[in-house]
This record gives sequence, structure tokens and C-alpha cells, in this order.
Amino acid sequence: MEDVDTDAVLDLFAVVVAIIALSITALLAIRQTRTAAAGYALPVVLEMFAQFRGEEFYAAREYVIDVLGKEFDPPVPYRDLPPEVRAQVRLVAGRYDDLGKLVAHRVVDPELVIGGNGTAIRQVWAAVAPFVHQERAVHGTTTWIYLEDLANRAQALPPRDIYAKLGLQHSAEL
Repeated sequence: MEDVDTDAVLDLFAVVVAIIALSITALLAIRQTRTAAAGYALPVVLEMFAQFRGEEFYAAREYVIDVLGKEFDPPVPYRDLPPEVRAQVRLVAGRYDDLGKLVAHRVVDPELVIGGNGTAIRQVWAAVAPFVHQERAVHGTTTWIYLEDLANRAQALPPRDIYAKLGLQHSAEL
């Protein structure tokens, strides 16, 4: 009888070890897939970040944040803006909307995007939101839904919280 109990215990132990090994293998495969996906996304993200530093984008972003709401009060649907204004708004809001797509679909880490652009994302959304809401109400679209989501994420997780989590320091702390 003791031999049967010993054999059963050894069999059970072998099954437990096999399950643990299978679990570890599955976790490592998931991690490797995520790492590979992040590697493929990195060039896209770096290119977008470079575009954010370009003079054309920077000037358009300043216009959207500082001037748009003053020139068009009350706001009109986005598509009713004059073509030259619509082009500037589309350049800025469209790019942030594209970043929002990458975040929403888990292609890039939200903390990377929000840490680098969170304040500007919130400012741009605040500036274009009245025009987007008019667009949606009049034309029944979901214009820049990813930008709106990204702005909400940036509001819930401000860049300063990301900096603190990363242990980033500024000159006053050195």
C-alpha cells in the first residue's frame, strides 16, 4: 500500500512540475511577443515625436491652442472651418488622434506618450473639443475619438505622476 501512495505522490508531483513549466513557458512567450511588438512600434513613435518638434507642427499647435477659440467664438463644426484653419487643426489634432490610436490599441505604452506629450494633448483637446462636439452633433461623426480618449487618460495620469514614478529629477532637486 505504501508503494501505491508513494507512486501517486510522485505522479502528482510530476504533473505539478509540468504545469508550472508550461505556465512559465507561456508567460515568457507572451512577454517576448510584447517586446517584439514594442520593437516594431518604436520607429513609428520616434518618427511621430520628431514631427512634433517640426516648425510646421509647432506653429500649428500654437495656433490651435492660443488662437482658434478666439477667432471662432462660438465654435462651428470642424468641417465648417475655413480650409487654411481646418488644415492646421487637422495637422495637430489628427496627429494626436493617431497617437491615441496607438495607445488605445496597446501598440505603445500610454506612459511613454503621456509622459512626453500629456500636457500638450490636454491643451489641444481643450482647444478643439468645442469644434469637435459641434461636428459630432451636426454630422453624427466620431471625429477624433482617440484624441479625446488620450486626453482623458492624460488627465487621469498627469505627466508629473509619470515623472515621479520613473524617478526623474529636475534641476531644483539636484
